[in-house]
Amino acid sequence: MTKERFSQMIEILKRESENWDAPAQRLSRTYRYPRTPYTIMISTLLSFRTKDEVTVAAGHRLFAVAHTPEAMLRLSAEEIEKLIYPVGFYRKKARSVLDVSRTLLERFGGEVPDTLEGLTQIKGIGPKTAKIVLENAFGESVLAVDTHVHRILNLWGFVVTKTPEETDRSLQEKLLPKEQKGLNKLLVSFGQTICRPLAPRCDICPVSAACPSAKV
Repeated sequence: MTKERFSQMIEILKRESENWDAPAQRLSRTYRYPRTPYTIMISTLLSFRTKDEVTVAAGHRLFAVAHTPEAMLRLSAEEIEKLIYPVGFYRKKARSVLDVSRTLLERFGGEVPDTLEGLTQIKGIGPKTAKIVLENAFGESVLAVDTHVHRILNLWGFVVTKTPEETDRSLQEKLLPKEQKGLNKLLVSFGQTICRPLAPRCDICPVSAACPSAKV
């Protein structure tokens, strides 16, 4: 797939996205806690292998009790477990929340780093988490490659890769930073509502005519 065709498909999805009832879009309007770099980082940690609805509800409970590293460290792992349950791997994530909070205080003065290099120095923060934080907390033009992004762009033939990490590297070569901004949320929403991993809705997909994998 050419860069020009890719750009055309993305523009179509941007126009159509207002009509999608995607959890990634709908739930972003329901946050009842302070959206700070810290809470964005912690909620991102909670989100892996967990449905968006469960993650947001857990964030509401957790951040109502503690929304700064200092306050979080006053809680025990067991207290955090109870607040975030039933997110996936909640026991492991409770300890990660404490480890990240402690590292922020000990190494960064309680502030969340605003660079990829700084964020990935924190144990438990990989490139994907770091990029989500950079985009959502600091407005950076980066693209976090998750399973939706990896799957969809391979279906389109824009990349031919086997892992999200390979897709990330390929996109860094293909896309300018300004072209990456907002793509994660757009493609995740598209993957949740139209281009679903199971039972994709190719019959109503606005870009099916240009998709080599469409089943219409």
